Amino acid sequence: MILSRRVPILLAALLAAGPPAVAQAPADRYDTALAYAQCVRGHGYAEFPDPDADGGFKFRIEPGSGPRFQTATDACRDLAPEGMRDEGVTPEQLDALIALSQCVRENGVPEFPDPGPKGNFDLSGTGIGPGDTRLDTAMAACQREGGRGQGGVRITIGG
Repeated sequence: MILSRRVPILLAALLAAGPPAVAQAPADRYDTALAYAQCVRGHGYAEFPDPDADGGFKFRIEPGSGPRFQTATDACRDLAPEGMRDEGVTPEQLDALIALSQCVRENGVPEFPDPGPKGNFDLSGTGIGPGDTRLDTAMAACQREGGRGQGGVRITIGG
């Protein structure tokens, strides 16, 4: 997970899907993501959600709960879906994330940044925040346009 001790809020639109060449079947992605969610809750972060039908997560870390979140996700790292393991990104995944950022910009969020080298999108200073409907709409449009950006999307707000 991308998490800075300085970050008060982390909005994670984490799409738990592998790169296109080794993509898991939807049921496998969901089962993997569900096991991870249950583990995170079992290790002290009770508010962690179940995955959506595609095996992705959307959640917010409230100020003050970052250390508890980090501890729980560290304990469950081995169960984390691909793209959420902090193992870095392949060149192919980084290319897909760059395509995702371009797509998001083209779909109404011109200030959306390119990804960092670990595949994270740092939104600090962009004015984009939790619950930004423009971002939600753009991300949905970009997923419909062929799953651009599969491989894990980490969005950090607050630097």
